[in-house]
Amino acid sequence: MTEKARPYIDIAQRLKWHRETIVGLSQADYAQSIGFKRSIYSLWEAGTHRLSLDGALALRSKYGLSLDFMYEGIDDALPMTLRNAWRDRP
Repeated sequence: MTEKARPYIDIAQRLKWHRETIVGLSQADYAQSIGFKRSIYSLWEAGTHRLSLDGALALRSKYGLSLDFMYEGIDDALPMTLRNAWRDRP
């Protein structure tokens, strides 16, 4: 798949990092934890569809992810433990 076909891959990578590394849930369980269907969430994580504002707000409410982090990769507003984990990733 080309970058054109995955225009939101940067957002997708941050979502996948959080789901796998920090929370340790499957896509289905992670999506359910924020009130979304796995099929919708998987499109966000694939980078083919942009994370919806409702989805981002649900992630912020449930897990403390900032909108700046999810959409722009700015980690300053993350809780300290998440910010350190993000900065220390390989």
